[in-house]
Amino acid sequence: MSEPTATQLKDEGNELFKKQDYMGAIIKYTEAIALDDKNAVLYLDAVDDAHMVLLLSYDMYCVGLWRARGLGGKRSCLAEALDALPKTKLSPAEKKQQDQYTACLKAANARLNQPIVPLSMNENLGKFPWQIATDMLPELQKAGYDKVSSSAWVVALAYEGLTSLSNGFMRDDRVFHINQPKWIDMYNNQVYFEITARKAWNSEGLETIKEQAQKRLKESGWDDVRPALAVTVRAWIMRAAFEGGLRQKPQAGVEYYRRALDLVEWGRTIWKDAPKSSRGAIFEPSFLIGIRSLYIKMFMSAYTDDPGLNSKFPLEQLKEEAEDLLKETEIASRTRDNVPVDPGFISSFTVYPNGVAHAILGFYHVQSARYASGPLERMFSFVKAAGEYTQASNKYPEDDELRAWYLNCTMDCLRNAGAPVHNFFMVASQLRDTMPKMQKIWAISDLAMGGRDQKIQANLEKADELMKRVADKTLTLEDPVPL
Repeated sequence: MSEPTATQLKDEGNELFKKQDYMGAIIKYTEAIALDDKNAVLYLDAVDDAHMVLLLSYDMYCVGLWRARGLGGKRSCLAEALDALPKTKLSPAEKKQQDQYTACLKAANARLNQPIVPLSMNENLGKFPWQIATDMLPELQKAGYDKVSSSAWVVALAYEGLTSLSNGFMRDDRVFHINQPKWIDMYNNQVYFEITARKAWNSEGLETIKEQAQKRLKESGWDDVRPALAVTVRAWIMRAAFEGGLRQKPQAGVEYYRRALDLVEWGRTIWKDAPKSSRGAIFEPSFLIGIRSLYIKMFMSAYTDDPGLNSKFPLEQLKEEAEDLLKETEIASRTRDNVPVDPGFISSFTVYPNGVAHAILGFYHVQSARYASGPLERMFSFVKAAGEYTQASNKYPEDDELRAWYLNCTMDCLRNAGAPVHNFFMVASQLRDTMPKMQKIWAISDLAMGGRDQKIQANLEKADELMKRVADKTLTLEDPVPL
């Protein structure tokens, strides 16, 4: 039996695409290109359906093919494909191809000329944290992770992780940024394609997904279920981020994170004996910790939007979630296996989440102080908050802005608690030490643009004022910090 030609493989790919077997179609197109990598039309004949034109125009899966061909990108490929078509007396099918290729080329040229505009940050301000951190990596790697503690390990690798978007986002959500005007459209098309290709779940309820996942596992095995579950959970994680961040709807963000947590916790229970290679990374402890850390931060934002004793996002639940995260990170730190990981992995999925949990408990005690029954209860709430924020700050390297910020929160709580002046001075001293180190990486950040440095400076100026009063003997180190 003779081997199939490139054209035959391309035709088989088109037929598979019509049957919505997208992954099978991609395989056929790839095989066709391997046989005839000089024929530009093979790269584009997959646009038999207008939907595929959309997928191609947003580089959903063909970017690897453009590069493999060495055409210098999609635009060259489109131009060459147009040139390969007959110049006159086109058949209806060829005319359709010509129109589609021309439209794609026009769109590609238009996108090429569009400026890249960051959504939330002005690049004229200077280098962003992830850019500075990447520049620092060679020096850090030379010194060794054991000898140099720096937030650059996390930030740089979180940015690299954006090639797998949800992984990068869970490593450090502060690094996530949008620098393309049509990024959301491109992302939505990517997710739609992956959901379709992996036969993942989109609008189904949790119980339906659980039932169907078990059924598919019995019928088709892990190679079918694992990618479907992974795409489903990761899509929910990013949807939560968009709802809570871009759309300023933290209530919706909480719901999507909650779905992801529920599905992951369920899978970890019923498939507890399945190896990682079978069930996939989303059921690993580090992944669960990553989701829970994002979830409780979103829950706190939702409470801030709907505060009070009758909030739909109760403070007591927030406390319980933070305590659960603390337990999970402590277990993870004691039971970590010896599998090699990059330097920032442990910080991203154990140490930083532990800091998040302490900071959330600090927030809980500050809010509880508002509803205290008397001055003594209020004072104790602020003392507890100061303790939690101090522990939170200790989980971050000296050059991470969150170390400085949580020290600043500690100072706020000490003032409100009427703590002794000498305690206030001790924290102020730590904050002064970490400020210049923080500025090396975190001069530009959302927190900085929200008034971080001004609020820190106000507390440091308060400490300077109190030092003068102590020197003048109008105040002692044992006196409470005046508000």
